[in-house]
Amino acid sequence: MAERISEKNRERFTSRLEAFSDLVFGFSLSLLATRLDVPAKMTDIFDSTRWLAIIATFAFVCRFWLEHYRVFRHQFVAEMADAVVNFAFLFGIAVLPYAVQTFLHFMAVPAFALYVGDFSLLLATLSILRVRSLRQRRGDPDLEGRLREWRRSLIQFLIALLMTGVLIPLSRKSGTIPSALADLDWLILGGVAAIFFLARVGIRRLPAFLA
Repeated sequence: MAERISEKNRERFTSRLEAFSDLVFGFSLSLLATRLDVPAKMTDIFDSTRWLAIIATFAFVCRFWLEHYRVFRHQFVAEMADAVVNFAFLFGIAVLPYAVQTFLHFMAVPAFALYVGDFSLLLATLSILRVRSLRQRRGDPDLEGRLREWRRSLIQFLIALLMTGVLIPLSRKSGTIPSALADLDWLILGGVAAIFFLARVGIRRLPAFLA
């Protein structure tokens, strides 16, 4: 009886956590719309840089919502550790409108670092949540589907590590964003190569891990 009550409480906790997450997503999307301030000049109404940044960020938030939904749809039951990771993920979602507005306003390296760093946090926490969910699906007969989710988690986490590795030296740079990135081209290329190698090694070992 006590176990049934405990399981019911955990399911209710997970339901509340998912509902709260949807609220944060909706709040973030609404804030993105308010980032389209009325420009000072008529010619800036259709400024391509501003519109592309807002549309791309809106699309990313929608994509993150879909990935988050896929984590919870397989009868995922969250524990306190999962809630902590989820709150860190939601922090990144909530900060994203501020990050994109700062980037559009200053167009400088620190603002770009904040924007990219926020995406690094989102990818890392999302991949951790997905792995936590997959650990509860060890009895799921859909092996191919689970392998696909493991691959996505591994690649996203490695991309987050690459972003973090680039942000550390990037935060010490000054000048324009293209020139700062050009100084780190060797690091970016090396990181991409490392991601490709580690992803191939990790993906080959996934079937044995799932078994």
